[in-house]
Parts: sequence; C-alpha cells; structure tokens
Amino acid sequence: MASSAVATSPRRVASPTPSRIYDPKGGRPPKHGGEFAFGQPDTWGEPDIRTVTEMERYGTAVATAFDRLHPRLTRRAAWLTHRDELPII
Repeated sequence: MASSAVATSPRRVASPTPSRIYDPKGGRPPKHGGEFAFGQPDTWGEPDIRTVTEMERYGTAVATAFDRLHPRLTRRAAWLTHRDELPII
C-alpha cells in the first residue's frame, strides 16, 4: 500500500548540487541539482542505498533511499514575507 501512496504524490524536491565544473563563460554555480518527483521514477536516478529482504510472512520487502534531497523553497505561504535569499534546507 505504501508504494501506491508514493507513486501518486505530487511532492517534488531537488537533488544535491552537482560537482563544480569549470565553465569558461563564468556565471554562478547551480544551487540545486535536477528535480526529483516522487511520482515519476524516471527522475530518480540511482539510489544511494537499496535493500531487498525476503520476509517469511509478507514476501519481498524493498527499501530505497536517496541522500541529500531537499525542498526547493519558493516565495509562497510561510516564505512570502522573507526578504533575504531563500535558504537551502
């Protein structure tokens, strides 16, 4: 049941910042990596940890973990009146 709840979730977060690569054009390095959409497995990439356990009573249990995902804040709701640069949580 939990997997179906995850598959329909509209929640999106950002992946970690990619490694810094020299860009001869200059510019600020990115703060966020690619988008990670819980309902779209093609945006996930490779998991940092994945375990598979055979359960006597329930069959196969699979757990997948992704490290360093963070929400991408916008100036809505609680952050509407925040005047400084939005933090990376």
